[in-house]
Amino acid sequence: MPSRIEPISPGESDDEDVNEILRASETGWYRDSAYFGAVAHQPRLLKRLVETFRLFPRSDSIDAETLELMRLRVAAVHRCAYCGTVRTWDVKDAVEPKEDAVFSEEIDTSTLTRREELAVRVADYMSRDPQEIPDEFFGELSEEYSDETIIELLLFAGLEVGLDRFCIALRLDTTETSPYPTGLEYPLERET
Repeated sequence: MPSRIEPISPGESDDEDVNEILRASETGWYRDSAYFGAVAHQPRLLKRLVETFRLFPRSDSIDAETLELMRLRVAAVHRCAYCGTVRTWDVKDAVEPKEDAVFSEEIDTSTLTRREELAVRVADYMSRDPQEIPDEFFGELSEEYSDETIIELLLFAGLEVGLDRFCIALRLDTTETSPYPTGLEYPLERET
């Protein structure tokens, strides 16, 4: 299924900074330029969004693998075909053995550390209904994370929820040049 709005490909933008971001997205980030190519229709927003992405992780107590597990949990809850297919390439191999834990209906905590489990639960609550987060959960978070880090987890999850829905609305598909399959079907039905 083609994307509802065709992403801009590397080299197609009049803005060389945008082209550089798109080229970098093919060799780094997700190794797919479709997401950044969609946002590239708004060059100023793309540049700011990339700046924002580079701020995570900020805390020493959150690593990139934990953020990827959170991102994948958001994709699983929303059944976003694009976000559930592409991977943050730098941590792909480290996260792969834990993917089933976040893609299952209920979070499987057997392969996650306590800190990863809590972060993934933040992503789950934020994806479903943040009004349902119990006070006791914040107590659990506080046992492992500082207030500053909890804020970072919540902001990252909130950002990912919105971006996930952006990809769903566009029915974003991967590019032909990426290592992923194309013709993604929405909603995501992951084979286990």
